[in-house]
Amino acid sequence: MCRCDLRAQRGGAALWVTVFVALVLAVVLGFHFYSRIKPAEVRTFQELVNKVEKLNTQIAEREQNISGLVKRYNESHPGNAIDTTGMGAMGMTPEQQQLLAARVAQEKDLSYRGLLQDILDMTSEVEKLNTELSEVKSRLRPPYIAQKGDSHLSVCLKFLTQDIGIAEDEALHMIEKEAMVPELLPGFHVWNYFGDGVFGTFVTQGDAKITPNELSRATKRKIESEKQLLIQERNQKQNEVDDLEARKSELTQQIKSLEEERASMMQQMTTMASQNDSLALELNSLKFHIGTFRDLEKAGAIRKPALGKWNTGTIDAVSSTGSLDLRRGNRIVVNAASLGLDAIDKILLFPRYYKEDGDYRIELSPDKRSATVVLDKPERFNLSRLIIAVG
Repeated sequence: MCRCDLRAQRGGAALWVTVFVALVLAVVLGFHFYSRIKPAEVRTFQELVNKVEKLNTQIAEREQNISGLVKRYNESHPGNAIDTTGMGAMGMTPEQQQLLAARVAQEKDLSYRGLLQDILDMTSEVEKLNTELSEVKSRLRPPYIAQKGDSHLSVCLKFLTQDIGIAEDEALHMIEKEAMVPELLPGFHVWNYFGDGVFGTFVTQGDAKITPNELSRATKRKIESEKQLLIQERNQKQNEVDDLEARKSELTQQIKSLEEERASMMQQMTTMASQNDSLALELNSLKFHIGTFRDLEKAGAIRKPALGKWNTGTIDAVSSTGSLDLRRGNRIVVNAASLGLDAIDKILLFPRYYKEDGDYRIELSPDKRSATVVLDKPERFNLSRLIIAVG
C-alpha cells in the first residue's frame, strides 16, 4: 500500500472522530437546554392562570367604575335612586338592567343619560368578562384558597401527597424546583398543576386585597425599614457605648486623683494622729522627780521653815526623772534602795496643795523597803510636775 492511501485512511478516521465528538456535545447541550425549559403543559397552565388573574383584575376595575357611576347618579337623584340590592360579582341582574334601560329612555338630562348608558355598557362588558373567565377556569383545576396559617410549601406538599398520591420525599424534590411565594395571605389563590410527572404552581391575588407581588414589595420594604431601624439602634447603642467608655475613662482618672488625694490625706492623718498621740500623751502625763528630803532641800526644790513644816521650794530646781501616762496607770513605785535608804519612813508630795487621802494615798510595804504612791484623782495631776520626797 502506498503512503498516499495511508494518509487518506488516517484523515478519514480523524474526520469521523471529530463528527462523533460534535454530536455528543450537541446532545449534551441540547439536553441541558431542554431541561431548563418548562414543558409546554406547564407554560400553557401558567398562561391560563395569568389570564384568570388578568380577567379578575378587569372585572374588579369595571365593577368599581360601575359602583362609582351608580353612586354619582344616586347622589344627584335622591328620590329616584338606582336599587343596588343584589349587585355583585356578576354585575346587575336582568331586572336591574331593564330598569336601567328604561331610565336611559326617560332621562332628559343628556349628561346623566350618558352616565346611565356607561353603566349599561360596563355591565355588558362585565358579563362578557365573566363568561370568558368561566371558560378559562373550566380548563383548570380549581385553585386552593389560602387560609390563615397556610404556606405555599404546605399547600403544594398536600396537593402532591394527598391529591396526586406522590411520596413525600419525591414531592419535596419537585417543590424545590419551583419558585415559592414567601408568604400567603388569606384569599390568595394557589394554582397547582401535575401531568406526565411535571409539577407547576402559581399564586394569584384571588380574594385578597393585594397581589402577591405587592405583598412581596411590602415585605421587602418592611424588612428594609426594620433593617434601617436596627442599624440606627445599633449606631445609637455604639454612641452610647462610646459615651460610656469616655465617661469610664473620665471616672477612672477621677478615681486615680481621689486615690492620690486619699493617700495624701491618710498620710496627713497619720502625721496628725502621731502628733495627737504625742499631744494626748503630754496632756495626760505627769512628770515627777523622786529624791530624799536632804537632797531635795539641798537643791532648793523643797525647804523646811523654822516651825518644822516642809514647804515647796523651786520645783524647777530639779529635773523630772520619770513620767506617768495617767490614761494607763495611777501608781508610782518608790524603792528605798534606789535612793540609798534602808527603809522608807515618810513620803510627801510637792507642791503641797495635793491632799493626802483625798487626791492621793501612800501604800507602804510591810518591810518598808518600798512604797506606792496611788493617785486617786489622776485628772488633777494632768500636765503637772511632781516632787516625791522620801525619808
